[in-house]
Amino acid sequence: MLLPFARLATATVLALLVGGGSVAASRHCDGETGVCYSETKVGVAPITWRVAIPALDAGPFDILLQVVAPRTVGWAGIAWGGGMLYNPLSVGWPNGDTSVPASRFAHAHFQPDIYDPAVHTRLRGSSANATHWTLTTVCRGCSQWVSNGGARTTLDPGATAASFAFAASPTPPLDPADTWSPFEIHTEHGLFTMDLRAAQSQNFEEWIELLSL
Repeated sequence: MLLPFARLATATVLALLVGGGSVAASRHCDGETGVCYSETKVGVAPITWRVAIPALDAGPFDILLQVVAPRTVGWAGIAWGGGMLYNPLSVGWPNGDTSVPASRFAHAHFQPDIYDPAVHTRLRGSSANATHWTLTTVCRGCSQWVSNGGARTTLDPGATAASFAFAASPTPPLDPADTWSPFEIHTEHGLFTMDLRAAQSQNFEEWIELLSL
């Protein structure tokens, strides 16, 4: 049951992100655009997570994220620090014939707050049909954050097994058109790894320009 207020409705949405086993990633290149990602498929559905980043030695950096899920997945989210607390949360869901990205951050096992430092821009390739939905978005602000106690954490672009977490639910948000819509707690969650070194590309900025709406 949805809680009555938007800022309470997702109080525990990602509260149990850590769980399950770790799944390794492979590489996927889009035949139409030429964009190449590090890719992992996880969950019951399953859900496909794809990440591409610039070629560099250290962060912070922008992250190109693509999520592909069956229409039976009402929403899905990734925690860039591997758990709910003190790291950016990228959440997405279908809306009509497209999809919606949302940015949040949790300071406790309660309502994740709106997280202005992480800005998601929806890109070409975001779509939804009767069977699947795809979210393609670039996040500026997801690769570095302030952890509990004030320490600054930055993703390592050279990590060959960077740890992330996911959560998902079959129930769609109350208002799918609203990026801050309330939605129900997840029904599945788990950990997975991605090869960020394999996700790097010298063509990253060209890809973002190509995919821009």
